[in-house]
Amino acid sequence: MAEYKLPPLKKPKKGQAPKFTDSGPLTKSMVKQVESYLPIILTRLKAGQDFERIARDIGTHAGVAPDQIAKYVQAVIKVGASS
Repeated sequence: MAEYKLPPLKKPKKGQAPKFTDSGPLTKSMVKQVESYLPIILTRLKAGQDFERIARDIGTHAGVAPDQIAKYVQAVIKVGASS
């Protein structure tokens, strides 16, 4: 799992909105909504697809905000790296 390292989110330029807005911490219900999409997320990342697009696509399907997808993936990477 540690092989899926994500680049940090780019900071917006002055006068631009951030790419992802922070919709708060992950909750158990959000994790439950997203966890079934993990194989799809990892497959798309491994294929070199843009993470922002993946987060938006999966977020739409899972019913969560794109930043929640990013937080979930980062948490999975963190847990995998500490194993």
